[in-house]
Order: sequence, then C-alpha cells, then structure tokens
Amino acid sequence: MTGGLARYRRLLSGPRMVTCGTAALASKLQGSMFSLSLLFTVADGRSYATAGAVAAVSALGGIAAPARGRLLDRKRYAPVLWGVLALHAALVALIVANEVLHGPLLLTFAAALGANVAAPPVGVVTRVMWRFVTSEDERSTALALDAVLADAGFIVGPVLVGLISSLLAPSAAMVACVLVSTLATLLLLRALAGREPLKSEPGERSWKGALDSVPLRMILGCAVFFSATVGGVEVILASHGGELMGSVLVSVLSVGSITGGLAVGALSPERAARVGRLSLLLVYLCVASALLAFVGDGHAVATVVLAAAVGMAFGPCFVALYGQTADLAPAGTAAETQAWAGAALQGGTALGQAAGAYAYGRWGFGAGMTLVPVFALLGAALALVTERFSLAAVTE
Repeated sequence: MTGGLARYRRLLSGPRMVTCGTAALASKLQGSMFSLSLLFTVADGRSYATAGAVAAVSALGGIAAPARGRLLDRKRYAPVLWGVLALHAALVALIVANEVLHGPLLLTFAAALGANVAAPPVGVVTRVMWRFVTSEDERSTALALDAVLADAGFIVGPVLVGLISSLLAPSAAMVACVLVSTLATLLLLRALAGREPLKSEPGERSWKGALDSVPLRMILGCAVFFSATVGGVEVILASHGGELMGSVLVSVLSVGSITGGLAVGALSPERAARVGRLSLLLVYLCVASALLAFVGDGHAVATVVLAAAVGMAFGPCFVALYGQTADLAPAGTAAETQAWAGAALQGGTALGQAAGAYAYGRWGFGAGMTLVPVFALLGAALALVTERFSLAAVTE
C-alpha cells in the first residue's frame, strides 16, 4: 500500500502536477454543476416540470462535443477555449437575466441549448493533458487519479450547487459554474504551455476525423455498453429499497469506483496493463452484476457488498477506456477522440438508465438487474475483438 501511495506522491511532486490535478478537478466540477444549477435557476421562477424540460433540451447540446474536439485539434487551444468560454458565459448571463425578468420561456430553452453546445471542453482537454504531461511510467497512475477526481467531482459538485443556491440564489450557482470553467481553462492552458499536441495538416485530414480508425470505432462501441452497465445498475439500485437504501447503494457504488481506481493507479504500468485489460474488467463486471441480480431482494448486507464489488470495476474501466482511446486515436485527433469517448459514455449511460428503469418497473430488482450483465458481456466481447484486431494490425 505504501508503495502504491508513493506512485501518487511521485506523480504530484512533478513540475506543474499540482496545477494539472487542480485543473482536472475543476473540469469535473463544471460537468457536475451546470445541469443542476440550470434546473434550480429555472425552477425558482417557473416549476420543476418546466425546469426538467429545459435541462433535458440543454443536454442535447452534448452532441456538439466532437465538433469542439475537432476544432481543438486544428487550432491552438487558447483561442478556442477562451472563445467558447466567452460564448458560454454570455448565454448563461442571458438565461439568468431572462429568468430574473420572467422573460419568454422559449428564449430560456434556446439559450440553455446554446450554452451546452458552447460548453467549454475542459474535460476533453484534461484527458488530452495527462497524455502529454506524464511519462509512460506515470500514465496509468495519472488516468486513475483522473477517474477518482471524476467520482469526487460528481459528489462535491451537486453539494456546492445546493449550498450556493440555498445561501445566495440558484442563479449564483450558474455564475459559479462559469467561474469554475474559467479556473479550469486557466490551469489547463498553464499546464499545457509548450506541450500541446501537434496539429494535423489540411491534406492529412480525413472527413471522418477520429472515426476513420476502425479499432477506435469498436472501442467506442465498447464504451457505450460499459456506460450502459453503469447507468443501468445505478438507476436500479437507486430505485431499490426506498429513498434511503437506494441512496446508500448508489454511494457504495461510488466508493467502490474510487477504491478500484486508486488501486489500479497504485500498480506499476506492467501490472496495471495486465490487471486493467478492458475485456477482463468487463467480464468481472458481468459476473459481479450477475451475482447482484441473483441475490435479489431480502439480503441487504449481501446487496451492499456486491454493489461495492460492482463499483470497484468502474474506476479501472474508465482508466482502460481513456487509455485505449488515446492509443487508438489517429494522428492529429487527440481532442476529437476524447470528445467521442465522452459522447459514447454519455449516450451509453442514457441507454442504461432508460433500459434499467423499464426493466426494474416491469420485472423488479432481481429480474431487472439481469439486463446489466448482458450489457457488460457485450462490452467484453467487443473489447476482446478490438484487442485481437489491434494485435493483428501490429503483427502485419
């Protein structure tokens, strides 16, 4: 354990590493704060039903993430990030002003969608950053730290929104989101100063961009199935045993994910590569979630233990996915590739949540949970095919 902690100490003691870690955490807070602060801001003067509709429409703006990534791959990061941030801040200000003045709802819908289309791509740049500021020996530890910070961000972010909304106003939480994005942008540009990825020349670019790579397309499909597993198990556990028990089980998943992420980051690169093979992790996730489905109702302690076991696969899977997508990215598409990875994970989560809610409502906990290992098994099969495909390409 001491040796494992030493790897994190060595990572954070490097030049600019504390800046990188702070930038990573700020980027995670942005993603976890915006939709909730938007919900509270609109609900304050209208209704939660209307606010939920605005948040749902805003979420559609996530489809623009690959386009923002492609722009980062072709232009210098600073003008892109500052330009997008300025547009995002202006649209957030428009939302706040329109809600304070009780303006037309259609304007709020349009501005919320636009604000998410122009969301600063700090999460994408963070994942690119780790590859260019770390050595090969440090990379798995850095990616593990990033996965842990993502879990921490989705715990801390909503709490911050709740506190700011309660103590000041919901609109103040939206302003705080913009400030967090500004902090992340400043720190990321400082961390990557002189170390940005090389830009591709116009003649070298395929119209498909990052999706020109067949193995990358397959690993993105694997990301969809993995995140469907995450979304499915989260919504089923949240619905199980009442509000208190459901909240405990979802928290246990997060604790398990953090524990698994820290554990894989504490390993040497060689051991992390063996333990952190995506196909093996997804097979483990399939088995653990199948056992959770088998336990069913009436075994609270076993359910908590197995929920932790399922969660322990999440962090290492995120590490493996982000590492593999970066390895498979065609030259000059580092940011676009990570944007596609994020989009695949978001889409898979939505799929898993919808399917999980339907399965739980129709069949209950045990039978409904059997959907989760199916997603994990499909992801494992696709990960294995990707590994074989990539190996064959290397040996040719």
